[in-house]
Amino acid sequence: MLHNMVVNSNEYSLQKFGTIADISVKEIEQMMGMYLRMGIVQMPGVRVYRETDTRYSPVADVMPRNRFQSLLSTIHFANNLTVSDEQKKDKLWKIRPWLDAFRENCLQIVPEEHNSVDEMMIPFKGKFSGIRQYMKGKPHPWGFKVWATTGISGILCQNYKIFADNYFTSVPLITKLLERGIHFVGTVRPVRVPNLKLAEEKDLKKQGRGSFDFRVEQTHNICAVRWYDNRAVTLLSTFDGPQPVDKITRWDKSAKHYVEVSRPSIVKTYNRFMGGIDMLDSFTAKYKFHIRSMRWYLTIFWHTIILGVVNAWLQYKRDCKTLQIPEKEVMNRRHFQAQLSQLL
Repeated sequence: MLHNMVVNSNEYSLQKFGTIADISVKEIEQMMGMYLRMGIVQMPGVRVYRETDTRYSPVADVMPRNRFQSLLSTIHFANNLTVSDEQKKDKLWKIRPWLDAFRENCLQIVPEEHNSVDEMMIPFKGKFSGIRQYMKGKPHPWGFKVWATTGISGILCQNYKIFADNYFTSVPLITKLLERGIHFVGTVRPVRVPNLKLAEEKDLKKQGRGSFDFRVEQTHNICAVRWYDNRAVTLLSTFDGPQPVDKITRWDKSAKHYVEVSRPSIVKTYNRFMGGIDMLDSFTAKYKFHIRSMRWYLTIFWHTIILGVVNAWLQYKRDCKTLQIPEKEVMNRRHFQAQLSQLL
């Protein structure tokens, strides 16, 4: 990955300035190490790390500021002259080779049994609007929306049991996954299962919070459950159902005290394993330095670097658990990223 990045960056330098920038893999590694260190010790901007009053040697002594800025302005992941018109129809063509290689490396991770599919945002407020989106209510509403699959630990991976929200869930998808030996649990929009005969929301509301209804489709053994809490939610699954039913505590606004509410097994399972993407989002938000750039694809590049660090740290924790290393001896995320930046 780094070799291809170096080749394309030097080629771009020759095309743009008439001279080769003579970028090496080692310099790219050093730049990444600086970025990771700046994520741990954050300052208002890149220049501040080299100012007299705020000089920070682990960053300032690695590479001259002008060389660092030169690398940022030269980085390329594809050759502008050899990319075909057909390839340019892909709005991500400028960084597509890097993204494809990054994805292939993620798929090398030994998969977990339970996996969730959801969206995540790469924050970006620049002028590039080809794929930038606005999502109201998100911590970072402006940016690039990415679909990702994670295990319950947050590691990017694939296979086994899939958990997804109602954006993805449909009967055709579930049956296709089942044909491949992959089970599924997800919330579903009622309009996608028009022939499903379950109790209406108003009827469940009359029965009270915790009431539910279910049906089982015999051909593929797909179980549908509609459960009412504050509102009705419908779920489909190929391996879970309503039983066993447990109790959860909810706040009753009218009575002004906590009450016990029945919860079907499928709801418990969904809530337990659906949070992988949210966990990954929280991990990537920490120790991440924002480098201002008009080149939108660099924002995506730096995000993949942090994703790679988080993946490596989670894999490290998994290995430590397998080797039964005492928890107090396992590096936390900050120490892990610091060690990695030093090695680079």
